[in-house]
Amino acid sequence: MGVDFTYIAAWVLPLLTGSGVWIALNGGVRRPGDAAIAVGAGWLIGAFVAAGCARWSAPADTAHAFAHAWPWVAVIGVIAWIVAIVRMRGKEFRIRWVEERSVQTGRVRWTRVLWWILLLLVIARFLLIGDEASMRPVFPWDAWSAWSMKPKAWFLAGRMEPYVPMAAWISHADAAVRTAGAWSYPELLAWIQLWFASAAGAWNEPLVDLAWSGALCAFALAAYGYWRAFALPPWMALGLVYALVSLPLIDAHVALAGYADLWVALTLGLALLAWTRWLFFRERGQWVLALATALCLPALKLEGTVWLLAFLVVVVLDLLPDQRRLRVMIATGALLAAVAFVALLFGLGVVRFVKDGVEIASLGTFGLGWHSVGGAMVASLFTLPNWHLLWYLVPLLLILRARRFRDDRSARLLGLLVLFDFAFLFVLFFLTGAGAWAEDFTSANRLILQVVPSVFVLASVLLRDDAFALASRSVRDTTQARVAPNAPA
Repeated sequence: MGVDFTYIAAWVLPLLTGSGVWIALNGGVRRPGDAAIAVGAGWLIGAFVAAGCARWSAPADTAHAFAHAWPWVAVIGVIAWIVAIVRMRGKEFRIRWVEERSVQTGRVRWTRVLWWILLLLVIARFLLIGDEASMRPVFPWDAWSAWSMKPKAWFLAGRMEPYVPMAAWISHADAAVRTAGAWSYPELLAWIQLWFASAAGAWNEPLVDLAWSGALCAFALAAYGYWRAFALPPWMALGLVYALVSLPLIDAHVALAGYADLWVALTLGLALLAWTRWLFFRERGQWVLALATALCLPALKLEGTVWLLAFLVVVVLDLLPDQRRLRVMIATGALLAAVAFVALLFGLGVVRFVKDGVEIASLGTFGLGWHSVGGAMVASLFTLPNWHLLWYLVPLLLILRARRFRDDRSARLLGLLVLFDFAFLFVLFFLTGAGAWAEDFTSANRLILQVVPSVFVLASVLLRDDAFALASRSVRDTTQARVAPNAPA
């Protein structure tokens, strides 16, 4: 599997551009772990920027998408770095208590040894799954029948051709129009694949599939950096990273690359990491980054819209004064229920009522009613080799650190968001025909995977030291007082 300079540039250019965007939004490298975040989050941001530029500049010449898009990606990167340098110029960033605490922690010899052991384990894990991904073409069913279908067809045809429903395709006179069972699937991931395929010069699936390894590696770096900025000790931050990247189902989605679920999970996780940092330190750039990242979710997969809506609800709750929060929640819930009822009743959008239940575009009809899939869900989470001991440890952590929900507002907001996500999954599996996905052990775990990084973000907040929780609250209150000195305490 040979690679050339162009393919390497397809990896480096998003990294440089995205890192510039992140540093510009963050105002520099300000806290422990920021360098790792700039690299990790930067690559994911840059991949989305590259896909957007390819979609804009190369729909008529998809086989050369990289050649058309890279100048625009480079321009965005140059502008981002100029803004970053201007924002950093003349500023002295002091890490204060966080830096002092990290130095004290680093002096403990056993933690340094443990950190190096964990680092070697993480590197070995990525070498194994990356090597597996580089040796095979697209293998999983949905990967080649849905997620690789559009980019491969567009690459081989040399242009972007529209996909329509089967009935419209039969009656359409244009031979360039295509159809498929997954005709309405979002297309952001397709353009990421086209970016790498066109840089490789051929539809080389192992080279395209390495993007999945890159995405997980980038998120691991970003997560480590954010958790260090949250004042987790280095060994604990890296331990959480290893716990995440060693989960069997996540490894399978990287080694057998092609599904969109991993990208949805990592994008949602990155949005929550940035938003959690906003909750701790009220850094406006992190709020912008969290919102911009979350807005990419519907462009990756249909259920990304659900995760985006849940995220936006909690973001709005965070911005509301405490005395108005309950009333706004009730009013918003009533409004959403009314909109959903009208949409379902009149067949608006992609969801509507039918005789046998609810019909979702491209996914089929799901019957409404109770489905006893508890046994299958328990097996998937606790007995089958999908998640190691994750779902044994998470409830234990919630019980042992329940006090944190009372004392830490950020923990409450993150817990509410995770609760919303799992409530949606419960309704989907237990109250609709999608329960069949749990009974035959197909898509249930893939949907659960999409919220697993969010669970790790919540776990990181629950594991933070109580003293630093108080310190970060003091920093946040000081920042709020500086921004709005007349606001009530």
